[in-house]
Amino acid sequence: MKSIKKIKVLAINTSPRKGRNTEQLLEEVLAGCRSLDAACDAASDAASGIAFDTASDAAAGDGAAPDDQAAGYAVETELIGVCDVDPADFKMCRGCWACAKTGSCVCGDDFIKRLYDRILAADVVIFGVPVYFYSVPAQCKAIMDRALAYMPVGTGKIALTAMTCGSAGVLSTLQTMQSFYSANDFLDAGWVATYGKTKDKEKGKEVARNLGRKAVRLAGILGEAENEAAAAGDKELLADLQHSNHFAYGTHTF
Repeated sequence: MKSIKKIKVLAINTSPRKGRNTEQLLEEVLAGCRSLDAACDAASDAASGIAFDTASDAAAGDGAAPDDQAAGYAVETELIGVCDVDPADFKMCRGCWACAKTGSCVCGDDFIKRLYDRILAADVVIFGVPVYFYSVPAQCKAIMDRALAYMPVGTGKIALTAMTCGSAGVLSTLQTMQSFYSANDFLDAGWVATYGKTKDKEKGKEVARNLGRKAVRLAGILGEAENEAAAAGDKELLADLQHSNHFAYGTHTF
């Protein structure tokens, strides 16, 4: 019998619009993640009455076939949206650099701090990003700016980007996201972008589901490799698997 590898997946919807295109695209990625869960075999679902943890799963209609690897994973998913946050609980970075000196953010225990707690506990982190004026929305940028107090937050974690847009701006948005992943030591597993209404983009939804499956597999492989390296006492391999990037600039080098 296969050992079950527990994979925690966190999806972050940075769109201020609830239930719209970005959230719909994230649900497709999450459906792909859940398709590798040992409990999500299509036949056993019907027999046991297993239900997904969000009502939109049924509406998403992912149509993913049972996967041969499903028995190897226990996939836990969570979707958090900035659209549900009280603005008073969503504090902007002050650029004070106090976190670099004290190790804690002066903004205290607000939504962004709690979000980073969730990121640190996850194996896979999916950012849902609508393209606003050729880049990420203000809510996404605010989350990134506050990362300095907690970075690197991505060591040993897989990152994905699900973007929605109406015209141009995907490449500049993707560059911003990939820079964030690189600075925080995430392993960037890829991205998907759809133009216009997500519900009408069958190819985009298929790619999103495939991306979710890929992310879970990568997280499982990486986690298993780290466990084997730790058990064997191979500190060099463990350090390589948990590689930390280094960036140095001006007087802020650290």
